[in-house]
Amino acid sequence: MNIFEGKTAVVIGGSGGIGLEISKILARNGASLTIHGRDDKKLKKVSDELQKQFNSNVKTVNLDLEKTDFLNIDSTLLNKFVSVADILCVCYGPFLQESVDQMTAQQWKDMSLLNYALPGFFVSSALKNMMNKKWGRILLFGGTGTSFRTEYKTNAAYAGAKSALGILVQSVASNYADYGITCNAIMPGFVDTEYIGPQQKTELAKKMPGGKLIKEESVASAAEFLLSNGDLNGVLLRLDRGLSANLGRNNALNLT
Repeated sequence: MNIFEGKTAVVIGGSGGIGLEISKILARNGASLTIHGRDDKKLKKVSDELQKQFNSNVKTVNLDLEKTDFLNIDSTLLNKFVSVADILCVCYGPFLQESVDQMTAQQWKDMSLLNYALPGFFVSSALKNMMNKKWGRILLFGGTGTSFRTEYKTNAAYAGAKSALGILVQSVASNYADYGITCNAIMPGFVDTEYIGPQQKTELAKKMPGGKLIKEESVASAAEFLLSNGDLNGVLLRLDRGLSANLGRNNALNLT
């Protein structure tokens, strides 16, 4: 059943990791896709694979968001696609592990802009078209344990920005539900992706209940669940096998 047939979807950070698995879910369900990444060869490979496997209409946008002037984001090709999307998934958000006393001004700026203001702007851009169509689906990604306020030894800047996304998600859900728009977020535990090296995977797996990392496909399955059900709105889904429940007691999410 092609539940997203006739819908246009933009996946920011969709050429690898969790974003790629979500791109596959959307293509399999009939959506016309625009996939964002920052490597032309990788984008072409992903586009070719999805078109071959699902006979999908796939466009790609190469844009390095870390090197793009935030105040000019609205004039980019990526934002052009976002502004007419029926489905927006923001799977991009750089991680930083650093104690507060070691943080630089640039690091504070990057964490705030790229993990909160950037997805916030794209949500603002997408909402106008969704309101006109009386239908829209927005999916964002928080960090492990960021569905509630707690303390962090080395993740304060990153987790602070990701926690703020929860306010954005529930504000959008509250104010735009009458337009047929849903906005949800997934707060995953440690996920087995291509962006994590072997040694770090071993260390992170030790911190996860059950001693193993979460599969990308599990996150994509949760994304499909949230995107396909219009009654799910304002959800901050903790997909961490219970890891975040221990955060306040033993600082389980800190590597040091």
